[in-house]
Amino acid sequence: MSQRQVRESKHFDLLSLTDGVYACIHKAGGAASSNAGIIDLGDRTVLVDAFNTVAAGRDLRATAEALFGRPVSTIVLTHFHDDHWIGASAFGAETLFLASEPTRAACLDEAAELAESYKNRAAWETELAKMEAQLTRETDERRRVGLVNGISRTRYTMAEMADFTPRCADAAFAGTMTFHGAKRVAEARSLGRGHSLDDVVALLPHDGVAFLGDIGFFDTQPFMAYCDIDLYRKQLAFVRDSDVSVLVPGHGVVGGKPEIEQELAYFDALEDLVGEVVEKGGSLEEAARISLPAPFDRWLFGGMNRFEMNVRYMYKHLGGQIPGEG
Repeated sequence: MSQRQVRESKHFDLLSLTDGVYACIHKAGGAASSNAGIIDLGDRTVLVDAFNTVAAGRDLRATAEALFGRPVSTIVLTHFHDDHWIGASAFGAETLFLASEPTRAACLDEAAELAESYKNRAAWETELAKMEAQLTRETDERRRVGLVNGISRTRYTMAEMADFTPRCADAAFAGTMTFHGAKRVAEARSLGRGHSLDDVVALLPHDGVAFLGDIGFFDTQPFMAYCDIDLYRKQLAFVRDSDVSVLVPGHGVVGGKPEIEQELAYFDALEDLVGEVVEKGGSLEEAARISLPAPFDRWLFGGMNRFEMNVRYMYKHLGGQIPGEG
């Protein structure tokens, strides 16, 4: 079925990578908040991740069904962060939802916390009002973009939280799971801890394509708050040294090996700059005032809070002492 017959989504852009393989890239102002993938195995359809909201998940389902004229067989989850799996609730029981064993266990805990959080709508309304008030006062354009994105994401979440039922993975796998289809082979491979407690990449070895989840942040800041930086670097090195050449990140634009090198360079730049502050006994507040070199300074737009979390992680990682924390 031709892409012209697929309804355009306000939540994501659909990009053809090769025959039967698509990247779904979060669209500014939409409710996806992350990227996903659609893979035609020839006799069944496999998705990689499912977005941040049920609204975006519905569009993902409709797109995949329209492309290949059949229900989605399987969703493979790359990691437990909820901006990649809340949309799975838009899929029916005919779609098997898979995750690695550590990711499925973490999602069960995350789902319980989400369900409890969604009961307190007043707290969400308070946070929304706080962001809206801050936006009226904020003059730093980097922070303004971040606030606009945060407000949009919060509104989308609040619009569906009353009827939301979390869907966790139906089954789990360990190590590597291979999908053999009439048209191609796909492989879901756990790379263990790095960006999160366990990160899975979806590899299409004969197509030279990989869906990286949040191992990949291209042309945008990585999220490092809960990572293991040394293992994260090893994950990126695995991708860099692999045979795949077309890489779909969890966030940002479709890229290749140069984008992997840039992400590694971001880690190095942040480590060097924060390390200078730690070495001279400087505070976390001093570390947060570092200036990143190009092109990473441009990556700050829409994510100063993320930058501050990354600095905090790196400051502690390098031995900086934060008052009140061990």
